[in-house]
Amino acid sequence: MSGGIGPIEPGEGTEAHEGPRPAPRAPRTPPAVRRLREAYEGHRRAALALGALTCVSAVVAAGAALYAARPRPAPYRPPAPSQAFSLAYVAPVGQDPGQDSGRTPSGAAFAFTVRVRAAAGQAVTLERLEQPSRALTVEVEPPLPATLAPGEARDLAVRIRVTDCVHVARNSGLPFLEVTLSNEFEKEDHSYIPGDRYARDLSTALTRACPEDRDASTPSPS
Repeated sequence: MSGGIGPIEPGEGTEAHEGPRPAPRAPRTPPAVRRLREAYEGHRRAALALGALTCVSAVVAAGAALYAARPRPAPYRPPAPSQAFSLAYVAPVGQDPGQDSGRTPSGAAFAFTVRVRAAAGQAVTLERLEQPSRALTVEVEPPLPATLAPGEARDLAVRIRVTDCVHVARNSGLPFLEVTLSNEFEKEDHSYIPGDRYARDLSTALTRACPEDRDASTPSPS
């Protein structure tokens, strides 16, 4: 009989004793490719850092713009001096020295008191007190200026003298007093009408100071 020896079959349990098979070896990366990869990774990290910095800068810029554009309260400015000041006529003060029973001597007219007041919360200075007629002059006692503390009231003696009877108004109508007021922010000219009682008293005093025939000696224009 013909026969040959074939391949020897491994016996039972013999494969368990074989050593581990070596892992396949990874192909080597060429140095040029490795350098390109490293350069790419460096550029990618730099780009990510720059992008993050740009985002932070944009957020900061947007916040600064919003802060700058926020509505701001208007700076406090107190009311105008005339809105924090009042003037009231009180009463006449006797007769000027030298007045006879029926007529005030030349140069005298009307003495009276006024009460001035500053509103609470604001000081006001009364710098000037006048009246609009050039035929009259005004004297104030104590002399001006007078600074009123917030909420303060003060009585002032006022004397109106006649300097020109020819041009003084016989019937004063509704005369007013002109004042200059100031606070730490502004100065203001203002006019006050002390009322009908003041108008009547002033008209009576001016009529007494300037007789009815005051224009008799004034030549009429040709």
